[in-house]
Amino acid sequence: MRVRYLAPVLCVLCACYESVPIELAKVQPGTKIRISLTDAGADSLARYLGPGVETIDGKLISTDDRGVSLSVSQVAMRSGQDQFWKGETVLIPRYSLSTVQARRINKTKSVLLGGAFVVALASIKLSGVAGGNGGGGGGGTGGKQ
Repeated sequence: MRVRYLAPVLCVLCACYESVPIELAKVQPGTKIRISLTDAGADSLARYLGPGVETIDGKLISTDDRGVSLSVSQVAMRSGQDQFWKGETVLIPRYSLSTVQARRINKTKSVLLGGAFVVALASIKLSGVAGGNGGGGGGGTGGKQ
């Protein structure tokens, strides 16, 4: 793959994300969210999610007066371990919710990181490390003397 095609791919893959608090009422179904649980909520959901759950990541299916229905992709435990799920649906009661966050691209950091990649790739290209002319002149006489 040529360097000029690699730069845009790296910029997209290395975007900087941040988790920002959101109002649950404004979240559209299908949005990826992270839910932090209260201690009481973690205890009441332990039989479904496992003991010591701190946060739940997944796609919002629906929300109503009872709680939030989530297609779970990951559960983070207080012990620091993560468990990956395959989209199983879990109903999280409203009293269990501590905070709800959405993952958003941090545009400023992403642009700065993308710019750093472009500068790095340009300096590599200009220094002749990647795809430069081999030079190959050497010290030979090239035939008869």
